[in-house]
Amino acid sequence: MTAAAPRHPRFAEPRAPSFEGCRGSIGVYSDRSGRGRAGGHVIAASSSTAPGRYGLLLCALLAAMPAPAAEAEAPDDPLAAPQYQHSAWSLQDGAPPDIWALAQRSDGYLWLGTGNGLFRFDGISFERYAPPPSQRLANSNVTALYTAADDALWMGFLPGGISVLRDGRWQHYDAAAGAPATMTTGFAEDRSGALWAAATRDGLRRFDGTRWQPVGADWDFPGHRADAVLTAADGTLWVATDTTLVYLPPGEHRFRSTGVALGGGHASLAQAPDGRLWLSDKKLGTRAFAGAADAVAATQESAVPPIHFAQMRFDRYGVFWGTDRNNHGVRRSSRLADIANGQGLRDRDFDASTDEHNGLSSNKTVPLLSDREGNVWAGTNLGLHRFRYNNVRMLRDARLDDQLGYAIGASERYGLLIANRASVYALHDGPLQRLFTAPVDNIAGLATGRDDTIWFTSTPGLWRWQDGRLASLPSPDGTGSASLIAGDGADGLYALWQPGGLQHHADGRWQPAAPALAPQSPSVLLRGADDALWLGYADSRLLRWRDGEQQVYTEADGMPAGTITALAPLDGALLVAGENGVALLQGERARPVATEPPELLNGVSGIVVAADGAVWFNGLHGIVQALPAALRAAAATGRPAAVRVFDKEDGLHGVALQFPASPSAVRDAAGRLWFATNQGIARIAPAQLYSNAAAPPVAIRALRAGGYDYAVRDGLALLPGTRDLQIDYTALSLAVPRRVQLRYRLSGVDADWQDAGTRRRAFYANLGPGAYRFDVIAANDSGVWNRTGATLDFRIEPRFVETWIFYTLCALAAAATLFALYLLRLRQLAARLRARLDERHRERERIARELHDTLLQGVQGLILRFQAIANKVPRTEPLRDALETTLDRAEALVVQARDRVQDLRAGLGADAPSLPEALARTGAELAEAYPAEFRVVVEGRLPVLDSLRRDEIFRIGREALYNAFRHARARHIEVEIVAERERLRLRVRDDGQGIAEDILDAGGKAGHWGLSGMRERALALGAQLNIWSRRGSGSEIELLLPLPDHSRWQRLVRLLSAGNP
Repeated sequence: MTAAAPRHPRFAEPRAPSFEGCRGSIGVYSDRSGRGRAGGHVIAASSSTAPGRYGLLLCALLAAMPAPAAEAEAPDDPLAAPQYQHSAWSLQDGAPPDIWALAQRSDGYLWLGTGNGLFRFDGISFERYAPPPSQRLANSNVTALYTAADDALWMGFLPGGISVLRDGRWQHYDAAAGAPATMTTGFAEDRSGALWAAATRDGLRRFDGTRWQPVGADWDFPGHRADAVLTAADGTLWVATDTTLVYLPPGEHRFRSTGVALGGGHASLAQAPDGRLWLSDKKLGTRAFAGAADAVAATQESAVPPIHFAQMRFDRYGVFWGTDRNNHGVRRSSRLADIANGQGLRDRDFDASTDEHNGLSSNKTVPLLSDREGNVWAGTNLGLHRFRYNNVRMLRDARLDDQLGYAIGASERYGLLIANRASVYALHDGPLQRLFTAPVDNIAGLATGRDDTIWFTSTPGLWRWQDGRLASLPSPDGTGSASLIAGDGADGLYALWQPGGLQHHADGRWQPAAPALAPQSPSVLLRGADDALWLGYADSRLLRWRDGEQQVYTEADGMPAGTITALAPLDGALLVAGENGVALLQGERARPVATEPPELLNGVSGIVVAADGAVWFNGLHGIVQALPAALRAAAATGRPAAVRVFDKEDGLHGVALQFPASPSAVRDAAGRLWFATNQGIARIAPAQLYSNAAAPPVAIRALRAGGYDYAVRDGLALLPGTRDLQIDYTALSLAVPRRVQLRYRLSGVDADWQDAGTRRRAFYANLGPGAYRFDVIAANDSGVWNRTGATLDFRIEPRFVETWIFYTLCALAAAATLFALYLLRLRQLAARLRARLDERHRERERIARELHDTLLQGVQGLILRFQAIANKVPRTEPLRDALETTLDRAEALVVQARDRVQDLRAGLGADAPSLPEALARTGAELAEAYPAEFRVVVEGRLPVLDSLRRDEIFRIGREALYNAFRHARARHIEVEIVAERERLRLRVRDDGQGIAEDILDAGGKAGHWGLSGMRERALALGAQLNIWSRRGSGSEIELLLPLPDHSRWQRLVRLLSAGNP
């Protein structure tokens, strides 16, 4: 067995062990000041305790161990260099072949110049982008792309020619317009806005706004070839020709030579963030120089084989990228600042290479691009590749075996501690070093003390590393093993023994920490800030022990279902993680922390609080960051907490270790966070997190409705009858497209924003005609929203049956139908009323005939018989006078009866003359029996009256005429009928003897019913009857009948309902 000691400068060379009472010195580990401290590998019982059962055996084994061997030299810091997440799109994923150029415009699309035309990529799908047939490209083999300051996209082609896409319009330049007739290799724009193009055999061209002008002797430009062109930060234009490197200072019109000789062709240029220029060619390889005055440094020949890059770029983090089309594909380095000017790059200067052996689709790699979000893109002849800066860095070391998992801890002196198999490693501002190897099969749990003591559990036993010495601690009763351990915040340790329960080790001895506590196989142990001890169990139980008091929380109190897997204090509360989520325990009740998706915090085995207060969870779905306020709000409201997830897209490999013996997340003294996964150790530096601040551009790509594809433009008119449609949209965040959040809304249909998640298509059905507005907004992977988004205004044209004209016609038709039905109903009612009136008149006529032909005739015959009898009685007899009186009364009765019969026949009927004519006839008949001057006066246009009202008015007027002719003894009688706007007035006046006041006051003469009948009829009509009379001065009877509003429309209705023209 070997106890290996580190070889970092902070570690001294190991020394051979020596034994004194079973003690030996193995190595020295230097502290942070560089002073050596005795270090070693001591296997012994506790200093205050006799050796345990295994003590003598372990001493014998130690004595037989050979001297420790030194480890091979490790890299200075395995996590110093940035790490990148590599994603690839092959031909099978839809990527085009032969990608020779890359560019990005403000629309966010990644533009690809290929041997088969121009393509664009939104992070999800590739789309061929071609001009309309009338503006076809001169060639489909695009070799150069460039985005100018005005966002115009310039492109050059293999056989020559240049095209530009500006504001959706294409313009092409051929040789006649001065464009190169050979392959364009690159573009550059100087400070004045002039655009330059480099070509293989046509040298350099300059665009004057109208045509491309050749750059030759008049500019002192040498040669007929330009391989690369670059505008430096100071405005200098650099051009690499086939033979030399030249430059053009700002504002000048003559190129200057650097004296640098180039060879082999295909040179490339780049500028680093420190301002140095990098030049790469096949002759001298890749080297840096500070500028024109230092260009001679680029002429030094290297003793190592030259490394040539087809293209070079520096990303936003200062990392160098180069494409080596022949050997290593894509290479990167974060250490070029340490490379001297003129020194050629060597293989050891690079952090990593990506080629066909580790994920690159082909080593034939040329174009490079660093986009607006910090991603680096590389194109090959077989696909497209993206390299995204990782916030999570994975620790890779061949000595770490992830088959058995890890236990991790943090120490102020040693930094990160990693227990793997039987060894404990330290990582602290340098290489990963083995701290010690224990004589055990596997280390399970790890804990640290205040004085840099390291405790760990194994099978069997509990061990302590302190002051360079490794010692085995026996169990309290000499048997069993420790399953869980936790430091007590000082020099001691809490350990859960089986059997033995929870014990506290301090001052070299064990004491029961919770005498009444049975172990019952707990899964997690935590010492709280208030010295309370917390133990989680497999049945959702959580136990709290403090000051001799025990309290148990169960699933009924809100504990997460399943096994309790991690615990962490949070500002007076406690975070409790289980197999199926996380809960926040405050007081006597725990409430679940809601997330979206709900399973995001499942399987959390480590919780750590960063220096800024943020809480980090290590679980099955990645590493999750949340602020305490967000966790409290989620627990209080049930709404999902605002979180940030770090997973494979951020460089995290694997998922959290499940059911570790110690927490799988720790924080070191520098504030860095470490997480144990089933694929290795991950590190996150919260103070150095990269967040994507670029709000994603949003675009509406297509609209399809009724089987037709419509060009997307505002004011779009869809065909009449359109009911269903689909709208394709996208958000141009190329960093992590699957994390892009999209929302859309169709005005008039959606009351609020619709969460689309990552879906990029919206469907609508059963739409009606009208104007619509479709809005879509998006947020990138860091939650930065583009609230402006994209908008599409369109309208659905109505069919004729959906126009307002059709609706108006339908409304008119419906109104006409209802009106016709109304008139029909009126006709029916009028016909029914006329039938009833006719029946009534017929019945009255029948009664009148019966009374006249039977009763009156019979009474008249009796009167004649009694008159004959009376004539036989002498006049001197008293009986004669009685009979005469009786006969007079009988004749009066007959007269009254005849009047009633006449009343029955006096109705005007349906075909009777008008009211004035009827009253005139009645007055004329009475004037023959009672001579008087009579006339009828009519003023105004009389309204159309229904037959019932007309009959009642006629009877009132006739009764007034009877009284005037029979009783007033008048010489002049007049009837006046006046049609006013709101009423009808009927007056009957005479100049006779008038009506006695007592009769007027009584309302009529006793035994006579004329006046009272007139009043009753007027009341039934809703009319007013007025009577004026003075004895000897005549009388006047007035009937005032209110009339409804007789508009033309109502008169028309009455006329139509009555069937009159």
